[in-house]
Amino acid sequence: MNKLLSSRNFRDQLSPRFVLKVPLRCLQMLTVGIVVLVPFYQTLAQSKPVRAEASSLCNRDDALEMIGQQIAITRTFDNAVRRIAVLVRAADVLWPLQPDKARLAFTEAFELAVQNEKESQNEKGDLWKKHRAIILLETPDQRFVVIRAVAKRDSAWAKKLTEQLLKLDRQTWEQSSVRDYPIEILTSYKLLASAIQLLSSDTNSAMDLALTSLRYPATSELSRFLYKLAETNQRAADQFYDQALRAYAERPVREFLYLLSYPFAFPDSNNMPVAGAYKIPANFAPNNSLQRRFVQALLRRAQQALEVPLDQGDDFNHQPGIEHLLEALMRIEPQVRERLPDLSESLTQAREKILVSLPVETQREFLHPGGDEVSSPPARVFAEQIETAEKTPDVNTRDDLIATAVLNASDKESLDNVVEAIEKITDSSIRATLREWLYFRRAKEAADNQRFDEAERLASRVEGREQRAYLHTEIAKSLLKAADTKVHARELLEDAITDANKAGMTIFAARTLLTASNLYAKVDLSRSISVLGDAINVTNHIESPDFFSDNQTLVKTVKRRSNAGTFPIGFYMPGLDPETAVREMAKADFNNALSQAGAFTDKFQRAMTTLALADVCLQQVPPAKVKPTKRAKP
Repeated sequence: MNKLLSSRNFRDQLSPRFVLKVPLRCLQMLTVGIVVLVPFYQTLAQSKPVRAEASSLCNRDDALEMIGQQIAITRTFDNAVRRIAVLVRAADVLWPLQPDKARLAFTEAFELAVQNEKESQNEKGDLWKKHRAIILLETPDQRFVVIRAVAKRDSAWAKKLTEQLLKLDRQTWEQSSVRDYPIEILTSYKLLASAIQLLSSDTNSAMDLALTSLRYPATSELSRFLYKLAETNQRAADQFYDQALRAYAERPVREFLYLLSYPFAFPDSNNMPVAGAYKIPANFAPNNSLQRRFVQALLRRAQQALEVPLDQGDDFNHQPGIEHLLEALMRIEPQVRERLPDLSESLTQAREKILVSLPVETQREFLHPGGDEVSSPPARVFAEQIETAEKTPDVNTRDDLIATAVLNASDKESLDNVVEAIEKITDSSIRATLREWLYFRRAKEAADNQRFDEAERLASRVEGREQRAYLHTEIAKSLLKAADTKVHARELLEDAITDANKAGMTIFAARTLLTASNLYAKVDLSRSISVLGDAINVTNHIESPDFFSDNQTLVKTVKRRSNAGTFPIGFYMPGLDPETAVREMAKADFNNALSQAGAFTDKFQRAMTTLALADVCLQQVPPAKVKPTKRAKP
């Protein structure tokens, strides 16, 4: 075997595409796995799993060598984003043992991210100039990806990198004859989005980024950050809001009114340029002092708007800025009346003054015929929506109205009623997709609430193999927790595996198989290894597999009948990625996880799973003994 391994032709055929570049002992193990795959699995079924800590392949030197090899391999990548991801992951794993080498990898990743950002802008050309805001929101800024990773290890360095990045951007803006306001907004958005991601691991770094964002325009991410921080430390969140209020109190209305939500615990950003929907912490208690300060600032802004008209830049969402001030006054009036009674009269007067300053037609939009302020009309019940749709003479419009009602129907609406409504749609493609979406959604809800028989019954009506496989995996995940349902859980897992293997070579099929493999590891390690092999086979048949960009949602679109638009219908199906699946396998059986990682033909997936193995190994091997330093004789 050693002679075979040392054969130049043999190694050239297997490397680098099919063989993981690892030390010789690892290569021997991998080769055995490839050459005698079937007997290998048969033996596994009869033997006890090899624990990672007992594996001769898991030691500090080999793990560090594996990490170094993956860093070197990134220089063969054509895709800069993938290269950055591997460098960042490698640096993070290396940091506890070799911080100098980790710092070099982080530096290389950041420099590459800066260059990638410049090239992306140049390549997009005119498209970039016209639609830069949309493009930047859809494409993660790799510079911030690196900064977030660095912050977890060295917050001071991350702060310096952030300042360096912002300085470069400012220099670019200064060279332009026109201030690039959309780019400034996006900078604020990225800073706060990064801060939100860091809150769970490094609060200090998160706060540094959030404070830096106050130099830039306010966005919907401001309230999202505040609520996220309030989950664990509302006092800190209240203090940050106080700083934000000082920063934005005199800024344009299109920024100032983003401050409305937090002090009153509103779950949305109201009628702002960018909509924001927020999750309010369960233990959140509105701060009366912050409410008072915001109301005082709002009243001052309202008076200023009456004296000096707002500029046209504060017109957004097809409304002038002063109307947005009126909406804010009307929205908080009940809360002010209850919690700040001494300000209630001033607020009412400000509201009335703004209202009468508006055109008569606009006043009518804000008032009921009787003269009371507009309140949101009660939502029509589902049956009324369907009845209205059926009375519509145009068949195309009727189909679209019914489809809209179905997509917006409450989960509490009778399943039979919704199905009956779907059957009234004349277009068969819309009917089929809506039925599948409805059964999928109701099956997931039933599984989440442990109504497993109902969940299985509904899942059986879902025609899509990917969706049905996901549902069976989710049900099995819960059933595996109880001893008396483990047998049935395995049956469902087998159904999921069968459907996933028949679904075709897709990311969603691969995710289900990776998840099923992980679940099987708890009850049958040999079957878990076999299913992981199936997942790798599916992944290998996907060109440049990406397990993150689709937000784990399968989207089907059906054309509207009444216009050129579409109904985007999403099936959210989260599952494991290869890195996570191999990492979990390595904790139970390091040798076989190593063999499986080498089976990925995509260099990026192979690199990420190898780094996961190295990380597991470094966490499980005993720490290196430090020799005591001899004291010099006096």
